[in-house]
Amino acid sequence: MEIDGNLIKKDGHDYLKEALDFPDYYGKNLDALYDCLCEIGIETEIILKNSDMVSKDLIDTFVDAANENELLDFKCEK
Repeated sequence: MEIDGNLIKKDGHDYLKEALDFPDYYGKNLDALYDCLCEIGIETEIILKNSDMVSKDLIDTFVDAANENELLDFKCEK
């Protein structure tokens, strides 16, 4: 699945919640993002396009979750 850094910059966690199909209880912060990414239970590849539009902290959250969850693969594209 692809997510777009331009849309993350524009709509933030609302975009991430919808794009990644997170549950209603998603807390819309980096800790909640990490938790939901670590809970993914099927093989999932996330490609972040326009990664230069988002913060390093956000990218680090995806990288950390991918390191924790063996079913999650994360890649950045500019």
